[in-house]
Amino acid sequence: MSRLFRSPERIHGLVIPAPRFTRWALAYFLKFVLAPALLVLLALDIALYFVFRDWLDACYGILCLWS
Repeated sequence: MSRLFRSPERIHGLVIPAPRFTRWALAYFLKFVLAPALLVLLALDIALYFVFRDWLDACYGILCLWS
């Protein structure tokens, strides 16, 4: 915890800012973490919809509302 509240480091007389979460970090997180996870979950939801509809004769997921 003490590391969070330290004064900025000085290297060769220059003040080095602490690491922070930037807009580019958010863009990379959305592109490389969130989007693939959502696509995998969407594919799983669609696959389970067809399994429940065709093999189990039951209703499953959001796609059930439109059929």
